[in-house]
Amino acid sequence: MQPTQPTIHLGTLIKQKFEETSMTISDFADKIHVHRTNVNNIFKRKSINSELLFEISKALNYDFYNEVYLKKETDNFSKKVLIAFEIDENKIDKLDLSIEQIYLLKKE
Repeated sequence: MQPTQPTIHLGTLIKQKFEETSMTISDFADKIHVHRTNVNNIFKRKSINSELLFEISKALNYDFYNEVYLKKETDNFSKKVLIAFEIDENKIDKLDLSIEQIYLLKKE
């Protein structure tokens, strides 16, 4: 699965998650190994290198990589549920399914 380009402003998302914590700017800076004056610059960035993003994710206990880069590809799956059950082939027609779904179920 290839990461997609982020469509959200990563720095803004980081700032939102930071503001949900009780951490100070200095505490956050220490956890991500940057000077506290750099934290506001991070909040302004549209993109961030993977090493720093990893440190930020750990510090804020939030998976930014998945949220920003992989979420698009998994969004469709999160809205569907896979159900598996056995049914007699003669009873498939009695289910409330589309013709395509019935064809797929009967297909060997």
